[in-house]
Amino acid sequence: MPDEPNPRDKAREAIESGRLPTAKPSSIFCGPSSGETCAVCGVPIPPGHMQFLLEFPDSPSLRDKWLRNMLGRLRENSKVSRYRMHHHCFTAWEFERLTGAARRP
Repeated sequence: MPDEPNPRDKAREAIESGRLPTAKPSSIFCGPSSGETCAVCGVPIPPGHMQFLLEFPDSPSLRDKWLRNMLGRLRENSKVSRYRMHHHCFTAWEFERLTGAARRP
């Protein structure tokens, strides 16, 4: 429909508003939806339809740290942010995440 914004516009808006991160997810899973709402467009993903589940750790990156420090941080902060998306919304978010960084000052 001409009146509906395209998924890239919605993804760009979600990134610019801070609702979605621009970082690379630590994990991406695909599978059937249980009817959760898409983080990009806000429309429920119909039960049984494929969804993408993205996970982002809330703690800082653990790369290049000593093993003892890593284990300590994992025990202290194991929170993970999760976002569910339609397959076309995931594609739009990934495109905007990668190309949008070049447009930002």
